[in-house]
Amino acid sequence: MTAGSRHLLAPDDSELERRCAVALAGQRGAFFTPAPEARLLVAFSLAQLSARRGGPAPAAALAALLSGRPSKALGRALDGTRVLDPTCGAGALLVAAEALARLHGARLRLFGLDVAPLAVRTATARLAAIDATATLRRADAVTARWPAADLVIGNPPFLRHESLPAAQKARAARRSGLPRQADLSAHLAALALRHAPVVGLVLPRALGTSRSAAPLWALAAAGGGFTLRLRSGAAGSFAASVDTWLTCWVEGATDRPPVEADVPLDALTDAELVAVAAPPGAPGPARLRHSADSAAPPASVALSTICAVRFGMKTGCNEYFHLAPLGGGRYRSALLGEVALEPGDVAPLLFSLKEARAPERCEPSRLLFRPAGAPSRAALAWIARGEEAGVHRRPTCAGRTPWWRVAPGREPAPLLYPAKLGARAFAVVNEAALLEDKKWHALFPIDVEPWLLSLVLSATPVRLAVDEGARQLTGAQAIADVDCRVLAAAPVPSRQALAEIARPLAALRGLLAGDEVTTDLAAMLARPAQRELDRLVGGAMGLTLRDVERRRAALRARVAARLGHGAAVRARVAAR
Repeated sequence: MTAGSRHLLAPDDSELERRCAVALAGQRGAFFTPAPEARLLVAFSLAQLSARRGGPAPAAALAALLSGRPSKALGRALDGTRVLDPTCGAGALLVAAEALARLHGARLRLFGLDVAPLAVRTATARLAAIDATATLRRADAVTARWPAADLVIGNPPFLRHESLPAAQKARAARRSGLPRQADLSAHLAALALRHAPVVGLVLPRALGTSRSAAPLWALAAAGGGFTLRLRSGAAGSFAASVDTWLTCWVEGATDRPPVEADVPLDALTDAELVAVAAPPGAPGPARLRHSADSAAPPASVALSTICAVRFGMKTGCNEYFHLAPLGGGRYRSALLGEVALEPGDVAPLLFSLKEARAPERCEPSRLLFRPAGAPSRAALAWIARGEEAGVHRRPTCAGRTPWWRVAPGREPAPLLYPAKLGARAFAVVNEAALLEDKKWHALFPIDVEPWLLSLVLSATPVRLAVDEGARQLTGAQAIADVDCRVLAAAPVPSRQALAEIARPLAALRGLLAGDEVTTDLAAMLARPAQRELDRLVGGAMGLTLRDVERRRAALRARVAARLGHGAAVRARVAAR
């Protein structure tokens, strides 16, 4: 990059952006794009746009954009193009687009939307400082009419659907065509794909395995392909609250494999970045590799072939339905205080992940209000108190008949598996017939002993496969969500292979069943019984000892990376 291009990408108004970031403090998922990543995303996107408009091929255009060496052909192709950022924040991406294009004699027509007035004012000031032609306005990109654009760029807010008001979720779903359970970033990405032939976005990597985002990927595949999905194995795309990709989608293009760097993205050289845009089949730099999901072991089958996997139960109002026992038939609700109930009105519940201490050792602290049959007189009084408090009007409760009957007919699952993964994760044998909260998945083995399958799911090769499909959408916490379909697709040994190792696994059961699992993953993996479990299960799936050791190392690295990522986010937030 030339000194001139660096100056344009980092003008003296950087203090404006810093103050804006501090003031917004992550409101509505706002996390501004740092200048190095903004430069990369915009350069890749402009290179694709240039090629579509008769300019140099993408790799050549990218080389010119990154180096700053003037290219008249590139400038002609980009001049006058319309660039829209529908969630522009402080304007980092629009500033980068204008700066890169201007080095080649092009002037862009820039447009921006944002819900935060402070962000719009900041972006307007930054663009005015470099004399850009820009039209920015305060608007919600979910509902606003977008200006026409040749290129959409953006870093949409990373907000889970639980963080959105019901009315906003409904509006987003109607406009995007995605389910209400989709993340806000997925809704906005779907709108972007329909709006312009080239789209450059920062997207949560988790959308790749999110069931609610499946229509987004179908839409992308039907109209074109991702020519870029780039992240760093060391730092994600940047120290945002979630693990992200830098992506570029192009109408009519073919998907290229995701690429992962061994170093932070701002440490990559221009030559390495240009190699990412090179024609398929060209040799790539050593620090870059395709990061497609690991192939399933050769002798494995999907978990769904030997086990039914269901989502955990959702009450719709935990503070009403979850009760702490006080003794003598009395319980405490976080919402309405104490209540007296009959034994048949409540059922034991496994709520927190920490309540599972070991694969066959649980210490539940709550019960679930769930009358086994006709509710007692005391239960009817509790139901009336819930209606006085408006619990029955909550969306999840209102959709049930009657509203207080949680998962009617649902029996306790023989096996439970976390719906969220941290440094400790293992399957739980549910011999105590505990009902599960939504923090757990309910597993129903088919012609396989629950204890046997619990050991398999706690083996490192299987756990790694689940972890690779998990999605970190919990900000500074080193926790990842496991979608039900990801767990169902996890590779496990076939029934025949399980039968062949059942006897040695039975010997390991006694060593692992009650052994408390801690967050010290290295110590947990170093246990002799765990090593033997990994060897047996890995071998039953067709893995060599070397394969198993690689997977053990990979799991340690993934968990360490999540911990490091969470620490980086906390440090960055604290420094604001």
